[in-house]
Amino acid sequence: MKVKIYDNSRKKNIVGYISLAEKKELPKTKWKFNWSSLCTKESLIFKLEYEEEIQGLLKMTKVDEGYYEMSNLELSPMNYGSNGKMSNVAGCLIAYGCLLTFQFNQGNYKGHLAFTSKGKLIQHYEKYYYAELVYREKMIIFPVNGKKLIQKYLNLEI
Repeated sequence: MKVKIYDNSRKKNIVGYISLAEKKELPKTKWKFNWSSLCTKESLIFKLEYEEEIQGLLKMTKVDEGYYEMSNLELSPMNYGSNGKMSNVAGCLIAYGCLLTFQFNQGNYKGHLAFTSKGKLIQHYEKYYYAELVYREKMIIFPVNGKKLIQKYLNLEI
């Protein structure tokens, strides 16, 4: 899937691509998560690439029949913080996670993107991604807000 990310050094939008990642493509060093060890038969890992360089990764894990949640999200170290090389990477990946919940999740779970946040990021997810804290560090992006993110970052109507 084509997505627009922002190149901060060139000060312009560029086209990146989100696709399913193969284990052999996952980064081996310098990332906070050991992505190769995160590969399981219950999970799918998606990469956002620009010019064959991974800008960020998203792991969706099958929790139960008809229910997936976002279990890991990480930006490439070059995209950390306000001085990162690219912007909108996290937003595109979270919006893609929301899109997947409309496709994969069934029944009452359809369109709900659940995840566990690190405590210090809770307010960030609330402010920028419309997530709601539901229990301790468990957060959910409800379908109405997931649709907003899908429209904003993926330019799709659900």
